[in-house]
Amino acid sequence: FLGIGTIIGMPVAEHARLHVFSSGAGYDGLANWAGRDVRYRCVRGPLSARLLGLEAEAALSDGAILTPLAEGFPSAAGGGGETLVIPHYETIARPGWPEAAGLCGFGLVDPRGAPGDIVARIAAARLVLTESLHGAIIADTYGVPWIAFATSKNFGPTKWVDWRQSLGEEFQFTVVPPPDARHVLDFGRAPWPIGAEVSMDAEAAMAAFRARVAPAAAPGPPRGGLRQRLKSLARASALARRLLGFSVERTAAALTMLALTARPSGSSAAKRAEIQQRMLERLHSVAA
Repeated sequence: FLGIGTIIGMPVAEHARLHVFSSGAGYDGLANWAGRDVRYRCVRGPLSARLLGLEAEAALSDGAILTPLAEGFPSAAGGGGETLVIPHYETIARPGWPEAAGLCGFGLVDPRGAPGDIVARIAAARLVLTESLHGAIIADTYGVPWIAFATSKNFGPTKWVDWRQSLGEEFQFTVVPPPDARHVLDFGRAPWPIGAEVSMDAEAAMAAFRARVAPAAAPGPPRGGLRQRLKSLARASALARRLLGFSVERTAAALTMLALTARPSGSSAAKRAEIQQRMLERLHSVAA
């Protein structure tokens, strides 16, 4: 049983039959599961359905929309709380986020923490600034305004557009400088200028997916040895990383401006309730 996450095509144990429920495509090649009996009960959105050649009714939404109905989680938003910053789980492993959030006076959420604690903080927030897709999904599910941002090439827009289109909404995000150059040394610079407000449609998201999962080129002669050595030196030296132009202060200023000026995203409460009902019905049919 494969549930929430961008996990379609991911390496899994050698089970003959896979049941997919509300997960999506975006990171792995779809041919990876060839030869298995894969039963798509529902997928995250219309892009996943399109990539897999499924009927339109297979696209419901991300299963995290059921969180308020699950035992142990808040049933409704608290509201009026703090502004939260939620980096991607790989991004937050790099330096600078606690310091940047502290300079802004914002709360920082580590998405690697306990789900109950994370969801409770998001449900009680006033505003969520998030690089994490599920930071946005949980905020949206509880009706908390949210703003998406990207810091490096590690940002995967396909999954975001897939989810947003399941709700009948468009997707926009802003490029924010990371607090330390290690983010771009490890993942590469974002393919959009820092400060850019980017709108992403279905075709652009599909192109991003194809580029991400394109077969690797045949190995050629070694190249870039000097560049790799310079990158290794920069990773090891905080001064060298700062000379590349990234800093905690620059990130804090960008996040503050984002919270003040960007238009928060959200979705229709009626639409979410409709999807929740349809997803519960689909889940009960799987259980049966």
